[in-house]
Order: sequence, then C-alpha cells, then structure tokens
Amino acid sequence: MDNPSPPSGPKTGVPEHTLWERSHLVYLAVAFAFSWTAWIGTWVVASSEGLGDFLINADLVWVWLFGDDPLTRIGWLSMLSAVGVWGPLLAGTVAARLDPDIDSAAMWARVRRWGVGGRWYGLAIGILLLTAAPAFIIAALFSDPAPDAPTGGTLALFFLAFFVFQMLTSGTEEVGWRGYLNEKLRRGRNFWETGVAVSLPWAVWHYPIVVIMFAQQDMPFAAILFNLVGFTVGIVAMAILHAWFYERTDSVFMNIFIHALFNTMPLATALLFVDSPAAVTANVLMWVVVLYLKRRHDGEAATAEAT
Repeated sequence: MDNPSPPSGPKTGVPEHTLWERSHLVYLAVAFAFSWTAWIGTWVVASSEGLGDFLINADLVWVWLFGDDPLTRIGWLSMLSAVGVWGPLLAGTVAARLDPDIDSAAMWARVRRWGVGGRWYGLAIGILLLTAAPAFIIAALFSDPAPDAPTGGTLALFFLAFFVFQMLTSGTEEVGWRGYLNEKLRRGRNFWETGVAVSLPWAVWHYPIVVIMFAQQDMPFAAILFNLVGFTVGIVAMAILHAWFYERTDSVFMNIFIHALFNTMPLATALLFVDSPAAVTANVLMWVVVLYLKRRHDGEAATAEAT
C-alpha cells in the first residue's frame, strides 16, 4: 500500500471544527456513559459485596494465564469492567454514522490500514525504547527488585498475551479518539494543536478507572490528586504523539498498535522492581520527544513558507 505523504501543516481557508459541536458531544456522551457505567458500576458492586480489589489490566491477564481460579466473582466483575474501554469504539461508530462531515466507510478503511511501511512501525518501537529504556535502567539502579519477579519465559508469555489483550481492548480506543475525533478536529490545525484538543477529553474519560486503581493502592487523597495531574500530563504528550503518527500515516491501525505497545512494554519495570520512578521518567522523556517533533515540524513549515 502506498504511504500517504506527510502534510505540510494546517490547510488555510478551511474552517476548524470545535470540540463542542453537536456531533462531537454525541461522541463524548456515548463514550463517557458506556465506559463510566462499566467502571463505576462494577466497582460499586464489588465494594458493596466486599469482594476485594479489581484485577485491572495486567493483573487480570496475569490471573488468566497463571492463576489457579481466574473465574471467581471478582474475576468476572473485572472482565466486565474491562469491557468499559470499548466506549470510544462504540461512540466513534455511532458518531461517524450520524455525522455528515465524516465518511464512516473511509474511517473503517483507516482502521484496517496496517500496511503503512515498516519504517513507521520501527519508529514507534524506537520512540518506545527511547522513553522506556532509561526508565528501566534508572529503576534497576535505584529501586529494589520485586520479591516475586517472574522469570524470562514467564515474562515473555505474559507480554505476548498482554499485547494481544491490549490490541483488543485499550487499543480500540483509537477508533474513537483518533479515527473519529482527531480526524474531525485536525481540519485547519497542525498535529500539535489537534493532539492538545483531543487530549483533554481523553484524559478525563480515563479518570474513574485511574482513580479506582490509585485507591486500590491505598493512596491518600492528596497523592491521588498529584498522580492524576501527572497522568494527565502524560496523556497530553501521548495524544500529541498519536496525532503526529496519524497525520503521517493516515492509519488508525498504526495508532492501535502504538497504544497497545506503549501499554505493554513499560510493564517490565513494574513487574521487576518496586517503588520505581519509571512513570515520571517516561513522561519527561515523552515530552522531550514531542517537543522535538514540534520543533522539527515548525522548521519544515518555515522552510516551505520561505520557498
């Protein structure tokens, strides 16, 4: 498949869409209602029945693979909660059907567009290594090893299973956030502006499950707020990176791959070390990457304008 040419910047004379248009509000309403109902509803049931903590993402996959009895009641509730990540997928499908400004068939063609060229997949992996590897090294130098750290074979099997799980769950968020909302908001904007515009509702959409996860770690309220701010800062950087890749590949599938990959590989640090500053380090390095991309984009735009 031919690789789309990277855009030179926002199109002049093209009216910009705003986040608060009716079709976008329909998308946000469906995404938030479906996901928040699944997350908060199952948490309320588990709490009211005293069933214990949810098995969120990595824990759920680990129990499926290596647990003695994964089909306990809390296991079933955790799987039901995991369905909540399909909110943006459902919302993007509904909104694209109702929105006269987007071609639903073309959107799904972008979801299936996987053959964008190996250089883009290699670049995504390279950026991941650039942000995750230093965090892993810092954790290895300054954090204590996890007492129950998995062995190499177990870790590899878990990573493979978790990556597939992410492609089918969290990765599908990209159908809504990039395939629909990013596609609409990029009209008249560059990747940086589009990424920032999408990042704010994307971050807030995550808040219930993130707060539940922090609460399960017995964090005090002030620490939850602090970590929520850090999470939001990281989401903004990731949304900008997603927007950059989307502009250059016109592929939602590429964003699904990136989403699943970036959710999977940093788990090595969490599984092998305790109390590591991996998340903070990775967020800082991600901002270094997106600021470099912004500087390069601005330089290319200035050169094109001068010529």
